[in-house]
Amino acid sequence: MMRRLARSLVIVAAALSLAALAGADAADEYELKAAMYVNLLRLVEWPAGRLADPASPLVIGVAGSEDMARALDAIAARKSASTGRRITVKRIAGMAGIEECNSLFIGGGDRKRIEGTLAAVSKNPVLTVGESDRFISLGGMIDLALKDDDRVQIEVNLDAAHNARLEISSQVLKIAVIKAGGGK
Repeated sequence: MMRRLARSLVIVAAALSLAALAGADAADEYELKAAMYVNLLRLVEWPAGRLADPASPLVIGVAGSEDMARALDAIAARKSASTGRRITVKRIAGMAGIEECNSLFIGGGDRKRIEGTLAAVSKNPVLTVGESDRFISLGGMIDLALKDDDRVQIEVNLDAAHNARLEISSQVLKIAVIKAGGGK
């Protein structure tokens, strides 16, 4: 099962890179990033008790990117995440409701907003995902930034993930660049 998921992740990564090379517009970029994100969620293990009720949804918060929120909404409407769990997308404005999230996408590159949002979830097992080339250095866990050569590279800050008591599968780590960051 894990091999099949890892293969899916690699295929989505390749498709995302090809779409970027073909000049895909922002909506296409976020549809592909959202698919990659949902596949990544399948390969993360939360601490016991965090997702104890199998009927409870996997809550993905989105701060600072309406494009990503729309793309995730479309996926949530037609499929579920790992182990058959429903996906709920929650738009985050400020910090209200952030504690309900199992994962949080922080869009854009505004340093102060990224730092403040990461600080707000730093003591909780919340997988943080971003798209800024400085997201990892600011303490984020997974970066899906579009690089200069028009491809999406998965970067992982294992220290930040471990500090949040999250385990990222070795299947992700095989295709990711492992970076040190500002994880607290």
